Amino acid sequence: MRVLTKSVITAVATVAALGGVAGCSSGSSKKTAPVRVTAATTPPVTPGPTINVAGHGQVEGTPDVMTVTMGVQTVDPSAQAALQRNNDRANALVSALKAHGVAAKDIQTVDLNVSPNFDKFFHVTGYSASNTVSAKLRDLSKAGSVIDAAALTAGQDVRLQGVSFSIDNTSTLVAKARADAIKDALAQGKQLAGAAGVKLGAIRTIDDTGTQLPGPQYLQGGFSSATRSAAVPISPGSQQLSVDVTVVFDIST
Repeated sequence: MRVLTKSVITAVATVAALGGVAGCSSGSSKKTAPVRVTAATTPPVTPGPTINVAGHGQVEGTPDVMTVTMGVQTVDPSAQAALQRNNDRANALVSALKAHGVAAKDIQTVDLNVSPNFDKFFHVTGYSASNTVSAKLRDLSKAGSVIDAAALTAGQDVRLQGVSFSIDNTSTLVAKARADAIKDALAQGKQLAGAAGVKLGAIRTIDDTGTQLPGPQYLQGGFSSATRSAAVPISPGSQQLSVDVTVVFDIST
């Protein structure tokens, strides 16, 4: 957009006034020729020097959800009998989980399989049926007793494939890590400016370059008679979450 400076506006007004006066004094009906005035334009702004830094923020949180993967494996000479007994044990296991407070939406079938067993001569000797579910336990103080109760319903056919821990809602931790990343970037910017003998200016841009959310921590394990004689101990530990940012500062003149 063109901008008229004060001097140019004054010149235009003066020329217009003189033209009007000249026209009136001469009494002539002849029209005055137009006067062209070139308006001043605003020069383009050239970006000044900048300081670019990368900030990092990291926080720790305590997992509040445990996902247990467990199931039932049955063996029988008949495939139908193996599957039928497996269905009965698997249904009892799922019912026990629900009876101990696990919501239906937190229980998911992850594997269902029926396969033949062979001897060393590759003759079919029977069939194995397995049904595996994963269940999210949101009250870790009761997780051990829930696993025990579910396992007892399946007896020797139960299989515990492992557990994992996670943090259900990470929004508060992400906000804290992001704030720490910005503080880290500010500290680095001031340090670089001081070392260079310049003054740190305003922030030009902030870019969130990545958020590293904690992945589930997996623990493998299995059930035995000795394991089921006492409550399963649960230790969720802690998990780390980090945020990285890139901040561009102007160098103040």
